[in-house]
Amino acid sequence: MNYRSLNQDSMWRIKNIEQGFRNYPAFADYAIKSYVYDLWNGAHALEITRDGRFVNLWLFFPDITGKIESIACYGANLQEHYNAMRSSMMAFGMPIREISIESGHEAFLDIYLDY
Repeated sequence: MNYRSLNQDSMWRIKNIEQGFRNYPAFADYAIKSYVYDLWNGAHALEITRDGRFVNLWLFFPDITGKIESIACYGANLQEHYNAMRSSMMAFGMPIREISIESGHEAFLDIYLDY
């Protein structure tokens, strides 16, 4: 077996992102779930819903050392998320190397980090 996992620093970063969502007043009516999304690829999810309806799914993928290498975002407001991150080239306080909106089964924001 050769699967990846996020290291302790990466999990700490994701926990801080989750807490940031929870503490932000605009998200007071939203539910935020944090869970292992894909054990084989080491992906961790932050799922945001409101009134039982899906809003966004943020997936954090590790590189071979366990650092967060990329983030995928599915759901609402992809263009707005793209615009905000593209203008600052930052995602949750981490520098972005490359960002794009991709289409597959459904459109998603594809973010590669450089920290």
